[in-house]
Amino acid sequence: MSNMAQTEVHASEIKTAQSPLKESSTCNGNSQEVQTPENLYHILITQSHLNKDVNSAVEKVRVCGTYTSLPAAKAAAHRCLFDAGYEQEWFSEFDAKLDDASASRRRANGVVVYAVAPDKTTFTVSIATTPNVLGYEANRNGKVMLDLYFVLQTTVDYSRDEDGEERETNVEGCFESYEDAWKYAQEVLLCEADGVTKSSFAAYDAAAVGERDCGYGENVIVHAVGQNGVNFLVSVIKAQEMEAVRLAEAAMRIR
Repeated sequence: MSNMAQTEVHASEIKTAQSPLKESSTCNGNSQEVQTPENLYHILITQSHLNKDVNSAVEKVRVCGTYTSLPAAKAAAHRCLFDAGYEQEWFSEFDAKLDDASASRRRANGVVVYAVAPDKTTFTVSIATTPNVLGYEANRNGKVMLDLYFVLQTTVDYSRDEDGEERETNVEGCFESYEDAWKYAQEVLLCEADGVTKSSFAAYDAAAVGERDCGYGENVIVHAVGQNGVNFLVSVIKAQEMEAVRLAEAAMRIR
């Protein structure tokens, strides 16, 4: 089994170890069992400006909201860029249908909006699904209103693409505290039961206690290189509403 496959098995085992929580409610004197939503749907917006100089490659990933309803998540994903203050006419390419998604791997994996700016910066809005193992509840609109921290795993295979454009980012889990997310991030690539340890990798760097990165980029807690040359980056980030991003960027421009 490859390191990548073992990692996926490890993450799956952890996330499915618990079944969704159940709650009891009383309606007109009758006790009813309420099933906590089984899955969470996370909206990711990826802003990329990649070129042949790997050292100048920039990709920023934000989680803009979490939902327990897939239709609600899809609706939010489609308006995500507009919430950030962008207009469709500003983009040189804007695709919210993605009928020909198979033509580009960057348009796969749950992508619902793909847009390209005049300077060739690309924006992809996608939906990632994870089991709701901690039993998070949503409001009447299907949105989880907690301030969550997300553990992301990005996989980059430079042997297939020297530019590093063929990268894939997955949500591995979400937590209410940074500390819990940080601890989980430290174990994402490892699985003692399957014999996957730090020494299984050609290189393995992890942030020490009290550190928020391991020297391979902002928020990157773990960086590892598989024996086959595949790079893994595990990050911890906090959710950002796109409206808040828009206001923050506007404030920086005023300064």
